[in-house]
Amino acid sequence: MLRYDFDWSIVTRPQFLDLVVEGLGRTVALAAISGVLSFVLGALIAAARLSPSTFVRAPANGLVEVVRNVPALFWILFFYFVLPELMPAPIGRALHEWPSYAFVSGVLGLSVDNGAYLSDILRNGMAKIPKGQRDAAASCGMSVWQECVWVLCPQSLRMMMPAITNRMVHNFKNTSLCVAIALPELTWATQQIESITFKGLEVTAVSTLTYAIGSLSIAFALSRLGRRNAAAATARGNEEPCDGCR
Repeated sequence: MLRYDFDWSIVTRPQFLDLVVEGLGRTVALAAISGVLSFVLGALIAAARLSPSTFVRAPANGLVEVVRNVPALFWILFFYFVLPELMPAPIGRALHEWPSYAFVSGVLGLSVDNGAYLSDILRNGMAKIPKGQRDAAASCGMSVWQECVWVLCPQSLRMMMPAITNRMVHNFKNTSLCVAIALPELTWATQQIESITFKGLEVTAVSTLTYAIGSLSIAFALSRLGRRNAAAATARGNEEPCDGCR
């Protein structure tokens, strides 16, 4: 009977610990940058999908349907392998030779995938705000910008925060897909250590725990943000109404 001898000291050896720490740093950077970009992209697409113009709304709807029905891994591979080939030859060669292009491809692929899902969440949230809220804001003398900042966004974000949190956690876990383009993130580091030491259980257990802690941290942080936003909105609602609404 074969017996596996555990050696937990592997993950604390300097050469392997450095791989894990550097991989974790890239994973966090991937999740943070793509999370912000995907939120901005999702908001822009959501606004386009709510546009009264068919020429604006139809392409946005088509883009979302295409992205949502294609695996996230495809978009990472597309930006890394295909996009440079579609560019003029000098630009394509420059992209292939750029040391950071794998990271950029990962960010772009994750942003496109997550942005399509976030656009659905944001659109549904904004569409659920009653039209009377906008009319009331206009009667108070609010500008369009003030209406968005103080009326629509706070209310819709409170409703959408659980769904947004789920997508951001999913985006964090999707960073592991970047191993397909040899980006040295956490999953890549795990595979490298396993291939060198043939001790995969130890480093895999550590990486699994790291992903779990990261996901829980994101969920906790966004949950706190959602509660603070709800408390601030409640406080604003208890304030004395504006002159135009009396």
